[in-house]
Amino acid sequence: MTLLIERVGLTTVQDHGRSGWAHLGVSHSGAADRTSFQLANRLVGNPPQAAVLETAGGLAVRATADTFVVLTGSECDAELDDRVIPHCQPTVMRTGNLLRVSNVRRGVFTYLGVAGGIQGPALLGSRSHDTLGNIVPLPLVTGGELRIGTTYGNPIGVDAPMMPRDTERVGITTGPHRDILHLDDRERILHHVWTVSAEPNRVGVRLVGPTLQHQFTDDMHSFPLVRGAVQLTPANELVVMVADHPTTGGYPVVGVVPPSDVDRLAQARIGARVTWEWKSI
Repeated sequence: MTLLIERVGLTTVQDHGRSGWAHLGVSHSGAADRTSFQLANRLVGNPPQAAVLETAGGLAVRATADTFVVLTGSECDAELDDRVIPHCQPTVMRTGNLLRVSNVRRGVFTYLGVAGGIQGPALLGSRSHDTLGNIVPLPLVTGGELRIGTTYGNPIGVDAPMMPRDTERVGITTGPHRDILHLDDRERILHHVWTVSAEPNRVGVRLVGPTLQHQFTDDMHSFPLVRGAVQLTPANELVVMVADHPTTGGYPVVGVVPPSDVDRLAQARIGARVTWEWKSI
């Protein structure tokens, strides 16, 4: 079976990502919202690492055989021919049916899981499209096809989605450079509301908040970055690393966000409010 791509929109192929290449400058990549990605696979009976489509809207695909599909992640306007597709509920997609995701209404990324998972060549152990490193094992083009694998199990039915909210309370732990901040600045980070200040992307989430009296030095060396690292920029913004983050950076890392909270931040739209909650390691 294949999916025929009639419109790509803002869509990439994503899976569990590529581990073990950071020392060569290659990010882990993979799904921006791992919780929703894993839920999509679980709902259609796939193994947790199976590849899916991650879209921010504008996607249209047609089935060449009967299969099950599911949409997780952000709420979106989606139709199967002329029928609205329920969120987080496996749906039969018949031969010739056209599935359209026209608009993402809440959050950023919607995940289209297909029973059997998206197949094809992998690069460095993953089919994920790394937008920063320009690693594209499965390029999506209008008129192209995506091969779907053998079905592993049966769809398990409806599940409760984790929906994006206008205000997210996000955990943060100590970062390696927190000492560049004055003690009262650490309190300002925790007790003020921060706002997503730029259009979301797969590299990082940019936040603006109170003015901090940080102590930047010119002799700081580039430092390894991980998903969830919170960088403080000279412009007084916090930038949280997400899926396609660089492996090193020159700004101080003042905190680290736990993995499940990175999923929620990755779904935060411009203007969304973020408050911080201290978490011990």
